[in-house]
Amino acid sequence: MKSISRRDFLKGSAAVVGASLVGSLGIPAYADSAEAQAADSFEIPDHPVDGKYVTRAIGHESWVYVSTTLKDGAIAACEVVRQNETVGIGNYACARIPAAIVANQSINVPNVRGCSTTCRAIKAAVKEALERAGYNPDDFNTKIEREMTNEKIEREADVIVCGAGTAGLVTAARLAEKGLNVLVVEKRDIPGGSMAMTYGGILTTGSRRQFAYDVNGTLKGTAAGDLDLQIETLKTQVINPERASDEMPFCRILYHDSTELSDWLSDIGVGFRTFGVFEGDTSWGTGLSLAPGMYMGGVGYCMMLLADRINQYANAEILYATSVTDLIRDEDGRVVGVHAKGENGNEYTLTAKAVCLTTGGFARNADMIAQYNPEHVGQFFNCASASEGDGIRMGLEAGSEVDVIDTELPAYLSSKKRMFELAFLGAINGFGGTNLIFVNTNGDNIGSCVSHVNCSNTKLDPSNGDRFFCVFDSTTAEAMRKSKALGFDTYAAMFDCGDAVHYDSVEALAQDLDLPNLPASIEAYNQVGYLETRDGLWALEVTPTFYITTSGLKCDTDCHILTAAGEAIPGLYGAGDVIGSVEKHDGLRYSYGFDSAISFGYHMANVLEAELA
Repeated sequence: MKSISRRDFLKGSAAVVGASLVGSLGIPAYADSAEAQAADSFEIPDHPVDGKYVTRAIGHESWVYVSTTLKDGAIAACEVVRQNETVGIGNYACARIPAAIVANQSINVPNVRGCSTTCRAIKAAVKEALERAGYNPDDFNTKIEREMTNEKIEREADVIVCGAGTAGLVTAARLAEKGLNVLVVEKRDIPGGSMAMTYGGILTTGSRRQFAYDVNGTLKGTAAGDLDLQIETLKTQVINPERASDEMPFCRILYHDSTELSDWLSDIGVGFRTFGVFEGDTSWGTGLSLAPGMYMGGVGYCMMLLADRINQYANAEILYATSVTDLIRDEDGRVVGVHAKGENGNEYTLTAKAVCLTTGGFARNADMIAQYNPEHVGQFFNCASASEGDGIRMGLEAGSEVDVIDTELPAYLSSKKRMFELAFLGAINGFGGTNLIFVNTNGDNIGSCVSHVNCSNTKLDPSNGDRFFCVFDSTTAEAMRKSKALGFDTYAAMFDCGDAVHYDSVEALAQDLDLPNLPASIEAYNQVGYLETRDGLWALEVTPTFYITTSGLKCDTDCHILTAAGEAIPGLYGAGDVIGSVEKHDGLRYSYGFDSAISFGYHMANVLEAELA
């Protein structure tokens, strides 16, 4: 088998056009299916015909279009010319895979770990180009593997950050600019963890941007602009009084530090969406949302900026395709480093003054799900594949325990066909309502398709039959293609890829999908809402999917990982999903994992700067 060096494999191509993906979901490669290619039938010529061929295959979001130039028996050029994959994930595949295919004259190059769905789509499109041109794809199918270097490497740093996700990137970028020597260890080929997959809003209680917008001062008298008022509001939402206190210490830090964080992000070049409520346009009030907006790549662009910023510092580095295996502790029990193993066989001994666990939750670890959330055994978690509980395991080995254990896990809707995230489908017409109903296997209207709690309950309730549909009229269909309320066109993929199906009548829809109670459900809904059935209706098969675990290591408000007895483990810190839901630490229901991760990553950096001085 031909080898490719990691340096060559990871090298992008400036000529490649593209930007985005959310692979790594662990679902079948839809790009390779006969269904995805059925519309593109073609005849194979008798002999190879050189030229430029534009082909397509289904990625994670929608069609990925690839231009492949064939000349004199070789792949002369290859580039992704159009795609709509998730910003901060798929763009890495769109840059690296075409370049690797040309360099190795093979479509059997290694996937970029973290965006494998887009990688497979690109390869499928190039394979079709070869077939269309009359070439035998088997002649371009040499298996290419990473070059194994098998080195033993020892390095020192001030801080080791385990995981280049939301919390890890913010912590490392903040520490690097403060002059500390930082090593980030990331097991995938790309940064981000769950970051690029989230919605990208930051909770604050009065950033400079908010107060600058607040000309008449009304914001300062509300919970959105006053921290004490925010805490008083949160105290009315407590569901676990045993964990709650008047200070709400975890949430107080979340809202306080997110305000400083948002100003810092703005200062270093991260964009935010414009404030305001405007006539006939998207409406956000005074909420902070990363630009260009929700599901429009805001978090992906922020993620890439942070990763690039880290690598610009001489005192910081991200080690990709490298997994932390265990913590190193001295004779006094202090955590003084980690052991790690690279995909290329390199073995690392990394020592430091402090180690930060930012490896995420355990939603992809079946054994941990069985132990801490047995009600969810066998459920599919629509999350980053890296969420395997590595940091939680290491924290337990160091003497900590899993805290804030709760059986209630949040869920949102995904398309049944491709597990495509549809978290805001029920708000697509605007936050005041939508022309859509969420029904079960019998066609019964089962309530909100936006609510975390309702999606979770309906998925776990066996009476629903584990078959769900969103039924909507032409108003919602057009809004799904480009939402006026939310501003994004991501859900247009439901039509482009055939997930959403139109029926000429309610009766035809109910009969074809075997939803006997649907006509009655629509009649009842139209007493309070309105589904226009004159031109028929659309149906989209969906399924509520869990996406995060909310239990994590025992910790204090300054990100110290604690023993079961409540004592700080010297040298060990944590932020993000590895410490579980910040809100649940204060007795609230889980709300915003991204806000907690990004804010506590910033807070952890400030704590480390002070404690390591």
